[in-house]
Amino acid sequence: MDDEDDLLLLNDTGENSSSLPPPVSFSEPSPMSTPAAAPLNNGLKAPPASLCWCFDLRSYQPYFDINTSDIKHRVLSSLHVWKRSATTQDVDYFLSDVLGDNPDAYGPFWITMTLVFVVSVTSNINQWVHSTEDDFESDIDSLLNAMWIIYTFSFGIPLISYFALRCLGAIQGINFMILFSLYGYSLTMYIPAALLCVVPSQAVHWLSLLVASLFSGALIFRNLVGRVMQSEETKSRAILGWFAGCQIIMFLCLKLVFYA
Repeated sequence: MDDEDDLLLLNDTGENSSSLPPPVSFSEPSPMSTPAAAPLNNGLKAPPASLCWCFDLRSYQPYFDINTSDIKHRVLSSLHVWKRSATTQDVDYFLSDVLGDNPDAYGPFWITMTLVFVVSVTSNINQWVHSTEDDFESDIDSLLNAMWIIYTFSFGIPLISYFALRCLGAIQGINFMILFSLYGYSLTMYIPAALLCVVPSQAVHWLSLLVASLFSGALIFRNLVGRVMQSEETKSRAILGWFAGCQIIMFLCLKLVFYA
């Protein structure tokens, strides 16, 4: 009998009658025998791992997830400053019916960049119209001035306003991105106003910029006044005065710096 017959003896029924222990299996366990791992946070996104989450570009991705038709709708809706909301029956049409819970940064970013370019170009054209061919020089400083003035209004003012309102506890349910989106879209009317400033007339300059400032201020005021008035009277007056002062400063800066 060979070695295999010595190790394995079969009885009459064909069953293994060997006294040796069964061989140990080293195969991987069946997937059915191992419980599936639970998804992280039940499918929700994991919280930021550090305090430097604001430097992670992925945290800003939802605010750029918007299509062209939505941008067009929001730009045109920003000009309907006197329209009332269909849901709240209040004057906050842009916040309630247009932005809702989905503010974006894409539209305000490109509106601001477009306004910077238009103001810089039209201010140089205005300077060229009021100068002779010999003494005219293109002013690159107008581009830099337009960048810091307009970006201060579209980004700096909402940021300062957000922290101030949060410290005062004046407005509930308004975050920075809502303010940034509201201020960004409020700049829409300044673009045609700046284009009109190529006309060599101070009256046209004053009138066009004044109308743009009124439209911009009306959009901001009508969408925030209802929430501001829920605060104490002294706080609400200070907040409304702050918003009005920012609009006046923006108007004077554009007129005196670029179209004087």
